[in-house]
Amino acid sequence: MFDAESKIAAQALSAGYSADEVIHNIDLNFKAGSVTAIIGANGAGKSSLLKALARKIKSSSGAVLLDGLAITSLTKGQLENKVGLLGTIPVAKRTETVFDLVARSAMAANGISRVSPRLKQEIDLLLERTGLSEKADQKIGELSSGFRQVAVIAAALVKNPEVLLLDEPTNSLDYSHQLQVINLLSSLKRERSMTIIAVIHDLNLAARFADTVVILKDGHVIAQGEPKEVITPNNLARAFNILARVLEDPIGKTQLVIPIRQLG
Repeated sequence: MFDAESKIAAQALSAGYSADEVIHNIDLNFKAGSVTAIIGANGAGKSSLLKALARKIKSSSGAVLLDGLAITSLTKGQLENKVGLLGTIPVAKRTETVFDLVARSAMAANGISRVSPRLKQEIDLLLERTGLSEKADQKIGELSSGFRQVAVIAAALVKNPEVLLLDEPTNSLDYSHQLQVINLLSSLKRERSMTIIAVIHDLNLAARFADTVVILKDGHVIAQGEPKEVITPNNLARAFNILARVLEDPIGKTQLVIPIRQLG
């Protein structure tokens, strides 16, 4: 059932690739201005769920609703202006600079062919906030994998989407850049009431960052709710086949997961 407070929702959603259905009969409501972490083992359907929410793969049944409207009723341009999906950089684009990558994304979102002084100021501010100012004139292909990841995030953020979908946004980042990205996303949630849905492998980061955690297994939702309700030894055993202790972080007062061993 659609929740009136939801920004985006999946209703009995099943989707996949050709005849291979990957996610099955999923019901989820993502509250406006919230951060949701999607966790689960490899092959659980996490990335496919993001793609289905962004209409990058077709649903075989059910629906995705944005502000109560089926996303199938929106044009491609309308949907892309409202829902941003963190993508990868094609090899052909790795010869452009960081500034050009972000500027190209901004121009596409605004339907313009040149960067105005005002837009340049916005891009410069975003590059500063993401720690990319000193890399602005550097080619994408020359960056480390970590900085390349941050550049892709900046290119998604510059569109100012209402919903931001991120697949492993902190992958390849060191601890400093992980915190920088997480703090940036948290501030965007507060400043713009942006709805953020992120696939996150680091369970401790998910517990610290997210308002809501969703656990997928074999394309099904097996748990959803606040981190303290969801990140439990029983759920981790079921989803990841591991024995783990879950303690309270003495500083952040969030869950601290300590994996012990695989279960037989």
